[in-house]
Amino acid sequence: MNELVTLRSFSLSTEFEMAKSYLESCEIECFGQDEIINRDYVNANGGMKLQVRTEQADEAIKLLMEAGYLKPEDFEPLPEIKWMAKILKWFGVK
Repeated sequence: MNELVTLRSFSLSTEFEMAKSYLESCEIECFGQDEIINRDYVNANGGMKLQVRTEQADEAIKLLMEAGYLKPEDFEPLPEIKWMAKILKWFGVK
């Protein structure tokens, strides 16, 4: 299966390229989404997305965390999402 998963979005192309190069040096095949538009318009469409194949995602996440490109809190929901979940729960929506 060749599905891609987005590991992180970057607003700066230099950070994106460094993380991508690091993963590629570890033999993780990487892809970028929205690279071109974000070089001219910073953070357009949510930034440059670093993607890997689904079957390599766990190893890529581990490598990015070890190298400091990801932190455990990057996987926490945003405060807005937590707030919305609380409101939906109050209305009985799961």
